Amino acid sequence: KGHTALIDAWPKVVAAVPDARLLIVGIGPDLAYFQKKAAESPVAPRIEFRGFVPDEKMEDVWSEATIFAMPSREEGFGLVYIEAMRHGLPVIGSVHDAAPEINAESETGYNIDLEKPEELPERITRLLKNRDEAAALGRNGGARWAKHFCYSAFKARFLPLLTELLHY
Repeated sequence: KGHTALIDAWPKVVAAVPDARLLIVGIGPDLAYFQKKAAESPVAPRIEFRGFVPDEKMEDVWSEATIFAMPSREEGFGLVYIEAMRHGLPVIGSVHDAAPEINAESETGYNIDLEKPEELPERITRLLKNRDEAAALGRNGGARWAKHFCYSAFKARFLPLLTELLHY
């Protein structure tokens, strides 16, 4: 879900921010392909695969992150965008999937156009170089999570609908 775009963008990111590290978490049927692609990158040492991380270890992974990026063309809703917001991270999604329904453009992060490959490394570099902007977007994301996506916000929206349905 955006791995190819991220791996392709990473040489430009590292050229601008030499200590930038791309951390890819999870497994899937294309993992070997992505690992091979990353190994062939001129910045291969700056790309790390963690594989499957159990839930109880994910807090450690979230705490390492500065930005969450998943520039996908296939994400149906994207709970992981919400999870990143809950952890106060700015989000980079794409305009080609459901990211814009969750990630408020220029408020909680950015939704890039994958047809414009320069956008992804530019946005990542911008946030890595401007930690104040990244922190502000992350705070806004945390507030958006609390207002719209946490359990109590969902419950407050859902219960009136359920009550209305039960009265029919």
